[in-house]
This record gives sequence, structure tokens and C-alpha cells, in this order.
Amino acid sequence: MSETESPQSLDGLLRRAATEAPDRPAIRYGARALSYRELDAAVDGFAAALAGRPRGTVVGVTAALHPAFPIAYFGAIRAGHVCAVLDPDLTEDALDAAIERAGIALLVAMAGMADRLRRIRVERDELDVAYLDQPGHRGARTVAALVREEAGRRRRPAPPPTDVDAVACLRFGPGGVVLPLTHRNLTVGAAQAARAYGFGPGSTVVNHLPAYEQVYLDATVHAAATQVLCADPDPAGGVALAGREAATHYCGLPAPLTRLAADPRDTHPRTLTVRAVLSGGATITPAAARRLAKRVGAPLVQWYGPAGGPLTHCDRIDHPTAGSVGRPVPGTDCRVTDLDGRHPAPPGRPGHVRVRGPQVATATADPDGWLRTGDLGYLDADGALFLVDAGVKA
Repeated sequence: MSETESPQSLDGLLRRAATEAPDRPAIRYGARALSYRELDAAVDGFAAALAGRPRGTVVGVTAALHPAFPIAYFGAIRAGHVCAVLDPDLTEDALDAAIERAGIALLVAMAGMADRLRRIRVERDELDVAYLDQPGHRGARTVAALVREEAGRRRRPAPPPTDVDAVACLRFGPGGVVLPLTHRNLTVGAAQAARAYGFGPGSTVVNHLPAYEQVYLDATVHAAATQVLCADPDPAGGVALAGREAATHYCGLPAPLTRLAADPRDTHPRTLTVRAVLSGGATITPAAARRLAKRVGAPLVQWYGPAGGPLTHCDRIDHPTAGSVGRPVPGTDCRVTDLDGRHPAPPGRPGHVRVRGPQVATATADPDGWLRTGDLGYLDADGALFLVDAGVKA
């Protein structure tokens, strides 16, 4: 039975990977590496550190590209709480608003956010703050310190079975709207994404992103694959790292990938192992996609998901459609309605993009399950989606 038919708890993805591939590297970051066994143990430690809080507490975790993010992300959920995933670049006012709207009681931030948090911490006495990287204020603890404190203690009993339709994560859509995602949404989405991207146990995925992308994280753990985190601001450096790591996939953002496609420098050889360059969000022009594929040595594969949610579309690795984000992944429906929202738009005519599937958050969808994405696009005669105006960050 597939995970689409039989979803599990989100942290169960990590439990399974640690059982099936305990010694496989889960995360590599510079000279550091964490195996799946080590990652799972660290998640246990962070979950234990949160065990004294009421079940269902909202824990905000900053999605910085740092190895402590998956520990805090899965650990908050394993402890029976809800993880609110936050953009590390939020302004002070936007961060304050996100904390208020989501009801965040504990925020796991980056030390560089300490100045933005100073006033918020004073005004919100109930807000606790920990840090992913290093203490941002006196007396603060890091994720690593909390894990170490629990390492020598007896492991607490496992929490009761999780309702797969309970909320696991909160994301933020346009205008700061809070988007609740259930365990079912996320685990089904992880299985769909891993299949669409071609992730498997032997995959090595270079994440060359300014922040952790939840879709890539969940899909990589579902596949028990290896993530390599690249903090180099130069996209050419990310491709060079992919070559050194013998990576199978390279994940980037549209704007840096477009710059790389136009870069005249001879910065790196074509990769021999990368099967696909993955990019979500705004689309890349066909001309830039061709230059990028020639430069990297692998096709550009673009994908799409509503802001804050799992993917719903992905282009084919073996036969990408230039300029398209592909067709719906299995189990997913898509329709484009005319601009008045009443009738289906014919192929080639832009309209409002709507999606429906088990990975789509039903709390924000219409009663019939269709989610209004807020994006404009059109379908071709074969059902491939082309975005005209996407409300996602490029």
C-alpha cells in the first residue's frame, strides 16, 4: 500500500529512514555530517527538551539553511507540538505579526535575528527563544545545547499514535495568512515529491538555497537520501560542489539559476552525475533553461506548489516542457478558470490556477476541495501548467 493511501506521522518519515539506513549520511554541511541514526537521536533529544510543554504548543522554527533546522523541525513534531516554519528574512514587524497570528510560544531563531527579537521578547513575556546556531542573547540556549542536556537522560516513552489528520505544521501564505498542513498533507506530499524528483536511497541532493525548502527536506527524508547544504552565495560554487559531491540533484532558485545561465565565466566543468536541476517558484525562460542545461550538464526541471504548501506539479526529468512547471503529480487535479472565476479557461488562455489533492490543505480550500492558489497560469493541450504570475518568492 502506498503512502498516498496509508499516510503516517511526519516524524515517522525520519524514524523509518533511521531504521532502514541508519549509517547513511542524512545531512552534510561543510566538513560536518549527520547520519540518519544521529539525526534521529538528536530529534529525540530536542523532543525530550520540549516534553514539559502542553501538547499542541506552537513552536516557531526559522527555516535557515543550517543542520539544526531539521532537528528542531522534526523534534517539535515528535514532541506532539505544531511546527510553524518561518522565513529567516522576515522584518521585525512581519516576524511579530507571524508570532501573533500563529500563537507561537517558543521561537527557534538565528542569532542574527536577535536585534529584531529584542523588542518582541520584551513585549511578549510568554515568548521563549532558543537559537539554531549560537546564543543570540544572554542566557539563551541553542538546539545543540538542548539536545546535549537530554542525551544522558532516560528516553521518555513514545507519544501516543498521531492522528494523521491533525495539524503538524503552519506555513504562511500571501499577506501572512496562516496555512495549516496536516501530517497527511505533508507525508503524502513527501512521497509525491520524491517520486516526481526521482529521489531514492542513493540520491545526493545539493540544496543551494538561502533557506530550507520544506518540500525538499520532506522528500529527501522520505527517500532516505542525502542532503548537502551549500551556503556559497555564488550559484557557480553550488554547481561545483554538486560535482565534487557526485550529486544526483541540484536545487536552486529561479533568479540565481537565471544569473548562472547568463554568467560568462568558465567557473566549473559540466557535472557528470547530476540528473536534474530542480527549481520551484517563478518560471525560467526557455532560452535561459537551455543555457543552464548546457552549462550544468543536466536538464532544468521546474515544479510548482501553492505558496506554503507541498508541490502539486512537476515537469518530467526525462522530457521537460520548456517554460512549464509540468503536469499534476499523481493523485492531484488542476484546473484553470477564466478571470471571472466561473468557467474553465480554454488551453492557452490565462486564468486562475486551482488545485485539489491529498497534499492540499483542506482548511484553506473550498468545500469541494479545490484550493484557489492566487496564481495565474494557463494549461496547454496536454495539461502542462505554465505560470503567468505566481505569488511565490523567486
